[in-house]
Amino acid sequence: VLAGDARDVFLVGDDDQTIYAWRLADVRRILELAARLPGLRRVDLTTNYRCPPEVVRRAARLVEHVTERFTKQIDAAPAATGTLILAADPGDEVARARKLLAAWVGRDPGSYAILARTNAQLVPYVAVAVERGIPYRIEQDGLALDDPAIDAFLDRVQHETSAAVPILLRISAIPDPPEAPGLHQTLLGWAAACGTLESLRAAVARARTARLELRDAAGALVLATAHGTKGLEFDHVAVVGMDEGVFPSDRSITEAPDPMRALDEERRLAYVAWTRPRQQLVLVYDPDAPSVFMREAFDPSELRPP
Repeated sequence: VLAGDARDVFLVGDDDQTIYAWRLADVRRILELAARLPGLRRVDLTTNYRCPPEVVRRAARLVEHVTERFTKQIDAAPAATGTLILAADPGDEVARARKLLAAWVGRDPGSYAILARTNAQLVPYVAVAVERGIPYRIEQDGLALDDPAIDAFLDRVQHETSAAVPILLRISAIPDPPEAPGLHQTLLGWAAACGTLESLRAAVARARTARLELRDAAGALVLATAHGTKGLEFDHVAVVGMDEGVFPSDRSITEAPDPMRALDEERRLAYVAWTRPRQQLVLVYDPDAPSVFMREAFDPSELRPP
């Protein structure tokens, strides 16, 4: 319709980066173009000019497991340099966040990004960025610091429980308010480092102030979902939560009408996340339960820490 009788159409797309099925994107539209447009000539762009060679090699090894794609070999640019780091870490997400941000962010010049499968998985990294005074950028940081339900909840703890009881038990005695489900668990996490209700209130106040100062559109650290960074690039990228059941998302697969196609979409999403860095990629995973994607891209011996 656009080209008329000349049928002169030029199309650009990447079957390996079709990741928005929830917006009705479908890789089959790319794969079936030749059948719909007789005479179509396909030109494969197979050189990745962004990423370090080892990142390209492992990302290509991962995406080869996608069942619906064009067969092609993807190579790094001849002059490409950089590193890939396997960060085997069996700790919880807060411990992982503290370890990663302490050892990684700002160590070398350039931009930094932490990518996760969902926004919820970024919350511990936001909390630790606030704790360490690292300016950050994120669309929604997931911290409930602005929620007035926090203050109302702490008032209930103060008036309805005894000051002689440990703070964790005092918080546990008050149920979640209906308007803020999950607040109880959030405050238990905060209170673990505080000995009293007064110190917990002070910690919340400090975090509110720090968050206002640190949440900066020009912050050197970007926290985002893999979906939110397609088309973007950074010098240093860490993809967190590369664990079994987390990435790929068990829920996205089990609730999908076609689980195999949903798994392919998750695999393409991981490929997008892994191919954002210009200089360094860090993959954070549990060595006791690495994601199937880690097992596809790496040998078992590589995934065990030395």
